[in-house]
Amino acid sequence: MASAERAAVRRPLAEIDGTALLTGLRTSLAWLQANQEQVNELNVFPVPDGDTGSNMYLTLRAAVEDAQAAPVPSSASSVMRAAAHGSLMGARGNSGVILSQVFRGFSQALGDRERVDARGVAGALAEGARVAYKAVMKPTEGTILTVAREAAEAAQRAATTSADIREVLEQTVHEAHAAVGRTVDQLAVLREAGVVDAGGFGLAVILEGLSRAIEDGKRPVPARGTLRRRSAEPPVQRPGASAPVPLPASDTSGAAPAAAGRGAAAVAEREGGWGYCTEFVINGPGLDVERLREELGTLGESSLVVGDADVVRVHLHTHDPGPVISAASERGRLSHLKVEDMTAQHHDVRERAGAAERASRPRAAEARRGAGPRRNGRRAASTPRGRAGGGGAQAEPAAPPKAFAVIAVAPGDGFRDILLSLGADVVVPGGQTMNPSTEDLLQAVRASGAASVVILPNNENVIMTAEQVHGLAQGVEVRVAASRNLPQGISGLLALDPAADADANRRRMTEAFSRVTAVEVTRAVRDSSVNGLQIREGQVMALRDGTIVATGDEEGAVIEAVLRDREEAPELVTVYWGAQVDEAQARALLERLAGALPGTELEVHRGGQEHYPYILSVE
Repeated sequence: MASAERAAVRRPLAEIDGTALLTGLRTSLAWLQANQEQVNELNVFPVPDGDTGSNMYLTLRAAVEDAQAAPVPSSASSVMRAAAHGSLMGARGNSGVILSQVFRGFSQALGDRERVDARGVAGALAEGARVAYKAVMKPTEGTILTVAREAAEAAQRAATTSADIREVLEQTVHEAHAAVGRTVDQLAVLREAGVVDAGGFGLAVILEGLSRAIEDGKRPVPARGTLRRRSAEPPVQRPGASAPVPLPASDTSGAAPAAAGRGAAAVAEREGGWGYCTEFVINGPGLDVERLREELGTLGESSLVVGDADVVRVHLHTHDPGPVISAASERGRLSHLKVEDMTAQHHDVRERAGAAERASRPRAAEARRGAGPRRNGRRAASTPRGRAGGGGAQAEPAAPPKAFAVIAVAPGDGFRDILLSLGADVVVPGGQTMNPSTEDLLQAVRASGAASVVILPNNENVIMTAEQVHGLAQGVEVRVAASRNLPQGISGLLALDPAADADANRRRMTEAFSRVTAVEVTRAVRDSSVNGLQIREGQVMALRDGTIVATGDEEGAVIEAVLRDREEAPELVTVYWGAQVDEAQARALLERLAGALPGTELEVHRGGQEHYPYILSVE
């Protein structure tokens, strides 16, 4: 027998246990992580917010974390039951919640079995698809639901002729990718954007990871020459590989032309915006899932209400999260609350796509940290009292409980240190493209240990999120001083009275906002016409308090023009340089401004912010 023939012969894999399933879940997570950004780029339905890959990855990661702690690691049912619970609690976004329901159905189909055969795997996939369809109030074909169903149908067909789990999963993956390729013709929004469905592609990648894990390690990676090229679908990236898994160049019919501005970046901004992605968990006992689905499902779009009498996960899109959160809080205790501005997310996706087409400027060199900014010659103490790192807030242990605290949001470590030096108790990472969740802010409030708290969002897109915290922070009086930019937040902190309560400090801070003008400098990501200005892609833009007021080809000239465009020269200008700039460039700008504005006091500090080379505070 030839070696090639011997390689093709293998012993059928009749059953798998919990250990094999856990290995499969881990491998799926690695495959999804490798393809996360590709999934994000495809994301146009139901909202082009560019986070489907991230949401599915976070959901699957939560599933794996719980599965690793399953009570009986060798039992298939124990592992999948834990994975289903973890995915429900960690579900993010529309696609993540649907993925959690696929896991739930899979787990239910296993029952109490410690091992599962080929028919059992196929049946579990089918039950996963059925439960996922049931969870969606208005199922739409051409989405992750279609891919789940058609892949499961292929698994069931394969299981009728083969008892080999490997063969069943290979056919499942083959059909999953074929179903993904068809989605571009099933949904008009996908066809117009020239992409396949993001959630469907994410699920196909997950199934492919599972199949690769179950493969016999001695058998070569299966050839993919029998697959037709997937219309508008990117090639799959292997974990740790430097290049994607190649696809045959055979059938390209119906494929959309490749373009940098495809997917979410190709979708036009919607008049009135996309609203807010609102998610939370309602904790029981005694929850009526069907009643909650009826009550809450009508308060928004893309509604998903899933769970049981003890835990219900809610996801929906709405232009006003307040009534939804209020209604849900009457039914049980809320946790895992997240409110994200999808309009801002979509805008950021379009900005990043435009920026990717231009040559990136050198990253900032590490620069020394400056002391806190002054106001009229006064400088604050620079001892940080608490700081947040990673995705949530961490406060340094305080002594006795405090009467009052300030929570601030900042996008860079330079700004973080400045805010701490001016009296903020906890700083939560966030800002443009990285808005913190309501849960992040709620954790920061709790970490402060104060009975009375004021939140400084320091970004227009974070204000709505911050306003949701008051109803959730039991026993803590929470107020929001609605700072729309970092100069306002710093001005508010300079007006802080630590002896006053939250209401009094909110008034003092809000009044201080009017004393400062924010000038934010960035670059245009596309040609446009705004406020009578004809803006070319790549041009420098200066925004004064959020409105574009000047453009040009060089940052210094644009900044100088904005500062000169005043009836009187400013008394104090503080320049904060971002991650795209080094200290030498910032100081060169300061020297230029000193020559142009001889009567103005000038300061420069490192902000460390992304997207904006310079942010200026003008007084």
